[in-house]
Amino acid sequence: MWILRLLTALAVLLPVLAAAQGGEESLGARLDRWDAEARTIERRLEFDPPSSEEVDTYLGQLGQQLGQVPATRERLQSQLAPLRSQREALGDAPEDASAEAPQIGVERKRLDGEIGTLDAFAKRVDQAEARAKGLEGQLTQLRRDRFAEALLEKGPSLLDPKTSVRGLAAIERLLSSIVLETSTRISELSLDAATITRLVLPLLLLGGGIAVVLKLRAFALRNLIGKVTPELDLSHRVAVGAGLTLVRLLLPFWAVGMMIAGIILTGLLGPRGESLVQALGNGALFVIGAYALGGAFYSPSAPSLRLSRLGGGDARGAHRWLVLLALAVGIDRVAVSEAQELGLAVEGLALLNAAVLIWGGVALWGYARYLRRPRAEPEADKADEAPAATTAEDDEAAEAANSARQANRVALSAAKIFARVAAVAAPVLACLGYYAASRYAFYPPVFSGAMICLGLLLFHVVQSVVGRVTGEDGGAMERLKLVPILLGLLLSCAAVPVLALIWGVAPSDLEVAWRRVLQGFTIGDVTISPVDFLLFIIFVVIGFIVTSRAKRFLRRQILPLTGLDTGGSDAIAAGAGYLGFAVTVLVAIAATGVDLSNLAIVAGALSVGIGFGLQNIVNNFVSGVILLIERPIKAGDWIELPSGMGYVKNINVRSTEVETFDRASLFVPNSQLISENVINWTHSNLHGRIICKVGVEYGTDPRKVERILIDIARAHPLMLRRPAPYVLFRGFGSDSLDFEIRGILRDVNWLLNVQSDLNYEIARRFTEEGIGIPFRQADISIKNVEEIGKALRGVIVPAPNERKGAPASEPKRLHDEAAGDAEADGPGEH
Repeated sequence: MWILRLLTALAVLLPVLAAAQGGEESLGARLDRWDAEARTIERRLEFDPPSSEEVDTYLGQLGQQLGQVPATRERLQSQLAPLRSQREALGDAPEDASAEAPQIGVERKRLDGEIGTLDAFAKRVDQAEARAKGLEGQLTQLRRDRFAEALLEKGPSLLDPKTSVRGLAAIERLLSSIVLETSTRISELSLDAATITRLVLPLLLLGGGIAVVLKLRAFALRNLIGKVTPELDLSHRVAVGAGLTLVRLLLPFWAVGMMIAGIILTGLLGPRGESLVQALGNGALFVIGAYALGGAFYSPSAPSLRLSRLGGGDARGAHRWLVLLALAVGIDRVAVSEAQELGLAVEGLALLNAAVLIWGGVALWGYARYLRRPRAEPEADKADEAPAATTAEDDEAAEAANSARQANRVALSAAKIFARVAAVAAPVLACLGYYAASRYAFYPPVFSGAMICLGLLLFHVVQSVVGRVTGEDGGAMERLKLVPILLGLLLSCAAVPVLALIWGVAPSDLEVAWRRVLQGFTIGDVTISPVDFLLFIIFVVIGFIVTSRAKRFLRRQILPLTGLDTGGSDAIAAGAGYLGFAVTVLVAIAATGVDLSNLAIVAGALSVGIGFGLQNIVNNFVSGVILLIERPIKAGDWIELPSGMGYVKNINVRSTEVETFDRASLFVPNSQLISENVINWTHSNLHGRIICKVGVEYGTDPRKVERILIDIARAHPLMLRRPAPYVLFRGFGSDSLDFEIRGILRDVNWLLNVQSDLNYEIARRFTEEGIGIPFRQADISIKNVEEIGKALRGVIVPAPNERKGAPASEPKRLHDEAAGDAEADGPGEH
């Protein structure tokens, strides 16, 4: 049982802690003891594999060794440090021995000898640690292999009728032996006064005690239930519910304990009978606990005390199936676990285990149907609801509540599926003969669910009480809302080792994991452990409190006496606060053992560099880190920026190198890539759209053009078939009918090449089909031709008195040049 495993884990951990805090032991004796223990374990692993109990013992010994290693190292370092300081003070021996006093040489030799001895001890400690870790790994692997073999081991199957017959016979023999043992005890009794007193007195005490317990239980339940009224507030309902749970839990526990004690004190039972009665009591505790705690959550008889949101019928059904499931677990404690301890044959164990698991599977399946959200809210709650104006905070709260409900629904659905799988798998495995696997498939899920539900019940009660208290006085008691959070964190941490034990983790494995947690993890030359982290938090909190009080004292008591104005006083107080917090952080870091030399170098570089414009460099550096982590762009991507486009070559510390299509390098600051819009054509894949425009002359059949363009697009090897390319008839232009080919390319890097290929093919096919591609042209109409002609004639053939000295051929030349210019202009656009 997992409780026994937890106690075993504590039994393993306590000697380790005691050994770590134990008395003085010489280094040589300790190392010799470690060596002897390691040799013993090595011999057993090599020649005679140890049993499971011996494996746990050996792992405990190795755990003690590894737990004492840090203290041993620290002890060696504390002895070596002064010796090395003394040796450094003496220096090296001179070449001429007569140049120094003989006592110095003797002292140097003595120090060298002691340092050599301690160095040898340190090496032996390192060797012992490595040896212990290796043996620990071998033993852990051996136990895991045995655990896996036990799960896969197949025993007698109930599909074979002989197994049932032999199992019934084995059970009958066991019961007959217990009855025979008891009848023998009774036959050996002598009917004297002492014997009668020894028999009658426990029975009288037993009957009287049980009667008193039942009366107390009835009285307490009657008084507590009588106080349940609809007018009770939440805190009173929680108090009454807690009282009812304690009454239903503690008083039956007391009665069961008295019953077991009374039966054993009679002396009528033999060893087997007493063991069976004790197991019966242990099984009864499961049923009592499930009845009491399940009643506290579902409260089938008092709806006002119900913590669950299920309706009355569902709450009663869930509580009923929960008690039946606990009854199956209790019967298993008596009929299977205890029978195995009493030496029941394998066939009998298989038969009893299958019967109990079938019962438990049915109960677990029935209980799993209530692991869901309630179908409808209570009508009273709906009636109380009233429409109200919502704010942004209300919307955020509603969204958070929505998310919580969704997460709760997912968790309940997963738990329901898991429970039903266990309910079916366990009985099937038991009937097939997989004894260990069937129990592992049923009891760890059941016990895990019980532990989780118990923690949730406690958390829910505390949260309800705190919510009620803070609701009454939200200002002064607001900090109490941290109590449920801290409780949830504490319960989560405590649940980890308990759940590990439930699922078969050995106590020694927990001890190994705990030791590794205490040792921490190493980053460079710095080792950080939870103890160091806790010390850091404590120093920071204490330093923050002291700094705040000192800052307040400085501002209120000292600075007013200096005569400084308010601004100067505030500046000094703020500076003192910053300085105090910085010193606090440095002291906290030093307390954890972190070397401050590197931190001092970094702080000095930052303090100097920020003053000279290091802000932009740090901004670009952080942006580069973001680019490398988020990867919105990466080397090889085709990106488009306001300053140009190209391929990303390198993402450096300060800037990113982009190679443009002109084969020029464009260096873009990393902060620009984070803060500005960037188009990445190849971010998630290489696919990209292509648009190829073309116009045809009026009078062409549009459907014919569409078929030709689709054939051209589909024939290109880089065009994706799905989604298929298509053609758009964009409209009627001034000179042409406008069409577009649109499609997705396999590789958008070939966009221009594909456009060129399509244009070539369009020109070829249109020529073959006789389809013309128009070009822009314009007709010019001149209205005042005669006036222009007259003006030209007047300019070209002037009067002789106006152009004296001009050659006779000049007017013809000017006319010819004007005519040639007009012909050269042609039908182009003017």
